[in-house]
Amino acid sequence: MSDAESLAIERRIEYFLLFSGTVMALAAWLGWGIRPAEGAAIGTAICWLNFRWLKQGAAALIRLGLAQAGAAVVRVPRTIHLKLLGRFALLLLVVYAILVLLQLPAIPFLCGLVAVFPAVVLELFYELLHGMHRWNAP
Repeated sequence: MSDAESLAIERRIEYFLLFSGTVMALAAWLGWGIRPAEGAAIGTAICWLNFRWLKQGAAALIRLGLAQAGAAVVRVPRTIHLKLLGRFALLLLVVYAILVLLQLPAIPFLCGLVAVFPAVVLELFYELLHGMHRWNAP
């Protein structure tokens, strides 16, 4: 798989994530009102941010590994560790603030927070359909 294909997949997952989060927020709004919709929307925004940060952290680790290929001891800077662990700490603080301070409903918020799962499933369907078209092409 080429770098261009990988970037296209990552970009589609981001779009599918925002799409699925929007659908969840609209469903929450239609079914239960504005507060659950806010929870789903904020959860989706945090999920998207987490996905971006995870993607950037993984790319930094890959670049670091490639740069140190063949070295007897691979050194990972503490800043990389701090960024990866700090991501979790920041997300936990934000989740606490949203659930306790803003008192948004937990279930719609958590649904938005895991919007990456339906996004990955949508990407799998996209790849299956796209692959079928490639196989059927003359």
